[in-house]
Amino acid sequence: MAPMPAPKSRLARPCTPRSVLTAALLAACSGGGSDSSTPIGGGSIPPQLVAARARVDSPFQFAELALRDDRNLGRERVADRTGTERMPRLHPDGNRVAFARERSNGDADSRELFTSSLDGTVGEVRLTSDASRDDEPSWSPDGSTILFTSERDGQRALWTMAADGSSPTRLQTPLTGGGDGEADWHRPSDRIVWSRADASGRHTLWTCSGSGANPQPLTDGGSATGAGSGDRAPSWSPDGSQIVFVRRISAQVASLAYVDVATSFVTLRLVPNGEVAWPRFTPGADRVLFGLAEPQAGRNGMRLAWIGKDTGNPVLLWPDERWLLQGFDLRPSFAALPTAAAPTTLDVTRAQVQFAAGSSAIGTRADLVDVDGDGYELTTETVDGREVAGINVRFDLPVGLATDTLELRVQGTARCSRGGQDSFLRMSLYNPVDERFDTVVELPSVASTTTTQTLAFTTSSLRHVTSQKQLRITVIADVAAGARADLLVDQVQVVLVPRATN
Repeated sequence: MAPMPAPKSRLARPCTPRSVLTAALLAACSGGGSDSSTPIGGGSIPPQLVAARARVDSPFQFAELALRDDRNLGRERVADRTGTERMPRLHPDGNRVAFARERSNGDADSRELFTSSLDGTVGEVRLTSDASRDDEPSWSPDGSTILFTSERDGQRALWTMAADGSSPTRLQTPLTGGGDGEADWHRPSDRIVWSRADASGRHTLWTCSGSGANPQPLTDGGSATGAGSGDRAPSWSPDGSQIVFVRRISAQVASLAYVDVATSFVTLRLVPNGEVAWPRFTPGADRVLFGLAEPQAGRNGMRLAWIGKDTGNPVLLWPDERWLLQGFDLRPSFAALPTAAAPTTLDVTRAQVQFAAGSSAIGTRADLVDVDGDGYELTTETVDGREVAGINVRFDLPVGLATDTLELRVQGTARCSRGGQDSFLRMSLYNPVDERFDTVVELPSVASTTTTQTLAFTTSSLRHVTSQKQLRITVIADVAAGARADLLVDQVQVVLVPRATN
């Protein structure tokens, strides 16, 4: 039998109950501050990307340009002010950054453009000041000019201005009743690609020279029709031969696609059960980073993910639900994907299992190996009027160094005897950098005594691995007020993909 500490004291339920309640219940099991929970690296970590993000529960009050490396490590951010930052784009020098800030909550017309720097050597400068939306900046190849989207003359159009905000000039005339935006400027070729909407709101991709000359259509927008449909958010490959973009197929589905610039041939790379946003090739073109939302898999908000250029499935780089991605950009130093060794399934019977919440529990680690109807059985306890039960599973990773961990493919299966409105099954990871549990999957609990629900994800985040090579996973039932409920955790499985050794 794995260790089962007594239930923790009951805690007041805060105003953001789901992930916060889970974190509070599990804090006593985390070992936070002990030697077994030391973050990887520590101190200052050179950033390889800048990403705009906003808190789910308070996006206007808590938003920032976060600086992270290619494995989600780092604590720094660009100095900011009140408002929600969006769509950061890096200067060719890799340090200065242009971005939009929504200065009034929920008001797109309050978006203005600013510049700052990642290392703090250049302070923030406001570039635009008008009553219309200014958004979506992109630097010219030599960094002297900023291309952006503006509605200042009553129509959404592409404009340019000097890097200090002077000399604003409209670059293109949109289609009658339509609009232009989401431009990307390719440095080696001095070419621009953007998304152009017709009067119905359907989008296609167009290209032109850096001066705005010779505008040409590149894609046909696919089969979808209507406002917001078609081809959006294009971004050049490093060599300029391809463009990665978002093809909106329906109101609920947006896919990741490539178009060959020479032939206009379109390839769908990923059709998720959800949406993608803001894709960008890595400097080595071995993969694409993008925003990913998968509501039916229990991940509603946009999170930073990546996928191999031609093969493989999506991997969450930022798995945490509490932050919504608002755009990002990559520095030239963003690392290439290391060579992977063969995946290995970790032995859950050697993991440490702790009783996170509940009034009673029975079971052994062997019950967590297979989806067979046998598992840890827990009865909920009342926590501030809700019924809560769960376990915390700690794995020791069989790698030489913690940083040899490339991917973690996690799956849990569970069922709860009571569900319905405001009742959830949740899977979280311990985050030793920020000393909290981060919710990765949250599914509505379906009341059942026979049918299990699957909670699954893949991540490459080293923010959730300790320097002692440990990974801590939780499975929690958080059920609305009422009678006691029974939780059965049938399986907790981790597949490790390690770095190949020479």
